[in-house]
Amino acid sequence: MAAIDLAIRVERATDFETTLDQHNQYAQVPQRAVIEVSGMDAAEFLQGMQCNDMSAIDQGSGGMVTGFLAPQGRMVADAFVYRRRTAGSVAHPPAFLVEVDQRVKERLLKTLQFYKLRAKITLRDAADEYGVWSVWGPDSAALADTPAAVDAWLADRRAPGMGLRLVATADQIQALVATRFARVAGERYTLRRVLKGVAEGAGDFVAGAAVPLECNLDYMQGVHFGKGCYVGQELTIRTHHRGVVRKRIVPALLSRKGEGGGAALAINPAFGPEQAPAPQTDIAYVTAEPDDPQRAPSARLRRPPGRMATTVLNAALALVRLDLVGPHVTLETVGADGQRLVVTPWTPSWWPQAPQPRV
Repeated sequence: MAAIDLAIRVERATDFETTLDQHNQYAQVPQRAVIEVSGMDAAEFLQGMQCNDMSAIDQGSGGMVTGFLAPQGRMVADAFVYRRRTAGSVAHPPAFLVEVDQRVKERLLKTLQFYKLRAKITLRDAADEYGVWSVWGPDSAALADTPAAVDAWLADRRAPGMGLRLVATADQIQALVATRFARVAGERYTLRRVLKGVAEGAGDFVAGAAVPLECNLDYMQGVHFGKGCYVGQELTIRTHHRGVVRKRIVPALLSRKGEGGGAALAINPAFGPEQAPAPQTDIAYVTAEPDDPQRAPSARLRRPPGRMATTVLNAALALVRLDLVGPHVTLETVGADGQRLVVTPWTPSWWPQAPQPRV
């Protein structure tokens, strides 16, 4: 991964969410692929395959974030579904573009083929035709009035300031942004979403293991709890109605022991991939401060209280028990070089509710 020559220091952890929003920029989103689903039954087929409501697209939205689940309710892939347009008009017969992490594209294609049965649809790998792009900054909202130059787009509402997301060729995106937006590396996009606490892709939504609500898909408007049946619905609905999600993906900073942990709220451009923990590396609970005994979990922890996800520089996403997200708890993990790292997580400001207490 190319180095990001960027040093950021803030007073509060949630200030990280807006530090990279001030400039008009765009980037190609790394490691994304596109599957086309077309045909007269395409909308109905997709309605039963994923956990959001296709009627949002029918009512004029350019697309939506969603998740494809296994029958047991675990993630196959997080995704965006767009209505494909040609020369600014809706394609006929209906055609949709499903954007997923390229590492799970083949698995999702096989899943869709398995459930296709007699549906009048055509499935096609369109990864070689399109790139996935993110455009952000003060002028990005104005682009929403002129997106007809690309085949698919949506306003990315997973978190404030995410901007626009487009499926387009390099020529199409260049014509759209012209000289108003500066192109930056895809790692800059990844750093933005990590600092905002936005999970995305196979490093965060681990296929066969991740649960949609633990990955905040509900908070990111990616789950519709009132729609009809879909594959994997039972676990998602049961978790929602019980109202207890003990773990969620949160943003975090990594630091060497003795560097002050989260006291120094700063992005370290010298923190390289050789130091970063691999996705799914266990997080260990170390201790709680004596002045906050109520936050101390049982000493008989049978499982690690969390696992690492995406890391960019010393910023990361981590799946962590919510009762351990706070300044009085010390968490650690192990970097790729074998050195122990302090993990300092925080709760994003855009979450619709405070973390739930331990029950």
